[in-house]
Amino acid sequence: ADHSLENALLQVEERQQRCENLAEVNTLLREHLDKANEVNSALREDVGKLTVDWMRAREELELKESEWRSERELYDNYLRGEHNRLLSLWRQVVTFRRHFLEMKTATDRDLSELKAEQVRLSGSILVNFSCLNSCVQLRESIPLGNPVLKDQAEQQVEPKINQTAQEVIALQVRWDMEKKELQERVMELSALLVQSQKQNEEKEKTMKTLNDTVEILALFLTFILMLLHCFVGLPSSVCYCVSVPDAHPLSTAFAFRGAVSSTCFFQLSGATFPAPYCSSVLLPCLFLQALREELSAVQDSNNFLLQQQRHQEETCREVQQRLEQLEEKCLFVPLTEPCLCSDCANLEKTREELQKQLGLMEQEASRLHQSNAELQMKEESAQAEKAEQQDRMERVRHKQELLQSSQWQS
Repeated sequence: ADHSLENALLQVEERQQRCENLAEVNTLLREHLDKANEVNSALREDVGKLTVDWMRAREELELKESEWRSERELYDNYLRGEHNRLLSLWRQVVTFRRHFLEMKTATDRDLSELKAEQVRLSGSILVNFSCLNSCVQLRESIPLGNPVLKDQAEQQVEPKINQTAQEVIALQVRWDMEKKELQERVMELSALLVQSQKQNEEKEKTMKTLNDTVEILALFLTFILMLLHCFVGLPSSVCYCVSVPDAHPLSTAFAFRGAVSSTCFFQLSGATFPAPYCSSVLLPCLFLQALREELSAVQDSNNFLLQQQRHQEETCREVQQRLEQLEEKCLFVPLTEPCLCSDCANLEKTREELQKQLGLMEQEASRLHQSNAELQMKEESAQAEKAEQQDRMERVRHKQELLQSSQWQS
């Protein structure tokens, strides 16, 4: 009985110890439960705050998207206006070319007519002077004692002298008229050349405006990317194109386009990137692509204007050669040299003016060549930046796929 009583006491003590241990465990579990409830409430508050922030960011992005749409409409209107202005500039260049060709044809025709008239009048002057010389010799051969024959000779010579004087006066008047017409044509060509230079200056201003627009769009893209990085958690690979200092706006925009096109197809932190954000980011890229096409069109128009410039230079050389030929032919008319000296001087001045215009055209062509080379260099740098950014995004995408596969395996 004593042995069984001792066993019973031992069992009671063991049960009391178990009860005490269970009470301690229960207390610990209650403490853990209280802590878990506190953590759960804190997490609920954080989730509520994140939800509010998410809704606010979504509303802001929707507002930005609406603003982007309005900006897109304005930019489309601007592009249409610039396109129409370039078309009008192109029409003016074609009209200038047509007027120049018409002026060239009229000048050639007038020069040929002037040459024929000069030859005809030179021949008539030579004939009249020979007749006058023969009449003078006849008058001198008549004896002084025969006044009747002398009067008859004077009456015969006087109409010929008057006719010769009238022909010389008519030649001088015609020559003055031809000279005036040539001067007017040269002035008209000079005015057309000045107009073409003004149009080229306007085109340079348009190119500068387009470059400024590209820079503004790049800055706006930077602001949008910063918002996405702050509110949505955009990867650093996409924000890299924003953090690069002193980058060209076109290269930044094209790098950003490659980054966004790759980001919109994989998951970010277990959730897909929302479609409104992709659309709000892709719209500026489409604007920049349209701007790049517009710049290529302007470059093509520059090339065509260079060809037109070369054609005008060749035409000016031909006109200069014709003027030189006309000067050489004027040397073979010694009898009319006193009357034609002033006209030759005017032709020399006209030739010098044409040479000056040719020099200005050559300077304009060299400047256009330089601008074309700069545009090509910018395009090559933009393509290199784009290729480098695409390679970088491929590496980042591969790393993220490896991380996702490792997460799935774990």
